[in-house]
Amino acid sequence: MSLVIDHRPLYQLLFQRGLPFFAMIFLFFLFYWGLDCVPPEGMSEAAWRSLLIFMLCLLLWVSQLLPLAVTSLMGMALLPLLGVLPAADVYSMFGNPAVFFILGSFMLAAGVLQTGLSEHLALALLHRLGTSPHRLLMAMLFLPAFMAAFMPEHAVAAVFLPIALEIVRGLELKMGHRYAQSIFLAVAWGSIIGGVTTLLGGARGPLALGLITELTGKGFSFLDWTLAALPLVLVVLTVAASLLWFFTSFEGLDMSKARKKIEHRQLELGALSVKARIMGVLLLVTIGFWIFEGHDLGLASIALLSVVAMFSLRLVTWKAIESHVNWGVIFMYGGAIAVGKALAVTGAAHWIATYLLPQQMTALLLFALLAALTLLLTEGVSNAAAVAILLPVAVPVGMEIGVDPIQIALAIGIISGFAFMLPMGTPANALVFSTGYVRMSAMIGRGAVLSSCTWLCFMLMIMFWWPLLV
Repeated sequence: MSLVIDHRPLYQLLFQRGLPFFAMIFLFFLFYWGLDCVPPEGMSEAAWRSLLIFMLCLLLWVSQLLPLAVTSLMGMALLPLLGVLPAADVYSMFGNPAVFFILGSFMLAAGVLQTGLSEHLALALLHRLGTSPHRLLMAMLFLPAFMAAFMPEHAVAAVFLPIALEIVRGLELKMGHRYAQSIFLAVAWGSIIGGVTTLLGGARGPLALGLITELTGKGFSFLDWTLAALPLVLVVLTVAASLLWFFTSFEGLDMSKARKKIEHRQLELGALSVKARIMGVLLLVTIGFWIFEGHDLGLASIALLSVVAMFSLRLVTWKAIESHVNWGVIFMYGGAIAVGKALAVTGAAHWIATYLLPQQMTALLLFALLAALTLLLTEGVSNAAAVAILLPVAVPVGMEIGVDPIQIALAIGIISGFAFMLPMGTPANALVFSTGYVRMSAMIGRGAVLSSCTWLCFMLMIMFWWPLLV
C-alpha cells in the first residue's frame, strides 16, 4: 500500500480544514446578532425569531456545512428554546403522517431490493429489449423510469448502475465514449424523471404533502399527485430520449458482448424466488390501496400495515432492512415541517408575502418564477431541502393573489424532482458521475438543455392540463 503525501503548504491545509468552522461561527454570530435586533415593522417578536431560524437553516441546507438532518434537528431545538412554539407542538411534527408514509415506503423499497425482485425484473426486460444499441439505450432510460415510479429513485439508480457498468465493459468502451456516457445518463435521467410520477419516487412529495397539511389543514392524495405529474413525466421522458438519441454515436458497437454480460448475471441470480414473487404481489396490492383508498384510510397507515405484512410473511429481516432506510431523511422531514409550521403560525410567512414580494403578480408569473427558482435551487441542494425552503414562503404569496395552495405544493414538489445538471443535485447523478464514464461537461451541457425543456413543458402543463383537473 503506497503512502500519499500532501505537499501543499501548511497554511493552505489549515485554511481549507478551518474554513467550514469559520463559516459556521460567522453564521451563528449573525444569527445571535439578529436576535438582538428590533423586528421589522409589522412583525412580532416570535415571527422575527422564526424567520431567523428559517434563514439559518436555509443557509446551512444550501451550504451543507452540517448534514441536512442535523440542521433540521437544530431548527427543532431552537424553536421552543427561543419561545417561538411550545416544545410539545414542535416535537409532535415527527408524528406527521407524511413522515411515516415515507418511512413505510422506504422499507417496502428495501424489501423489493432485498428479495431481488428489482434486479430480476430489470435484467429480464433488458434481455428482451437490448437487441440493438438503440433499443438498449432506450431501455436504460425507460426501465429505470418505470421502476422509479414505485420505489425511491436512488434505489433504482443503485439497481441499474452495476448493470450499466457490465454493459459498458462488455462493449469494451473507454471512459468518455459517447455511447457509454449516454448509457449512464439514461440511467440517471430515467430514475429522476420516473421518480416524479408518484409519491414513492422520492422524499420531496411526502414532504410537500406534510408541509401543506400543517400550513393550511388541506392536502392532496396519491392519485392527485400522479394525475398532476404524469403528463409532464411522459413529455420530459420523450424529450430526454430525443436528446440521448441526438447526442449518441451508435457505430461500431457489438451487442453480443453486452447481451452475454446480462445473461451471465441472470444465471448468477438464478430463478425468481417465492419471496420475490410474494413481495411483488404485496407491492401491487399496496399501490392499489394507496390509489383507491388512500384518502379514506391514510397513506401512512396503508404503508405501515404493508410493512407489518412484509415482516409477518418473513420476506425480509429487520437487520437487512435497517441498512437500506435513510433515517436521516426522517429527521430532516420532522425539522423542515416544524420550521415551516413556525413561519405560518407566527405570521412570518405572511409578512414576507405582504411586504417583500410584488402584489400585482399573476398566477402564471408566480408559477414561472417558482419553477425557475426551484430548478436552480434543486441543482445545489437536495430536492427535499428545496421544498422545505420554498414552500413555506410560496404558499402565502400564492394565497395573496388567489392561487390554490395545493397547486403551489404540487408545483414545487413536482418541479423540484428534475435535477439534471450537477452530481450533487440528486443521488442518481452522483452515482453515475462517480463511475468516471460521464464527463462533467456532458452532464452540465445536456442537463441544462433538458432542464430548460422541462421548465417549458411544466409551464405548458400549468396552462393547459391542470385547469382540467379542477
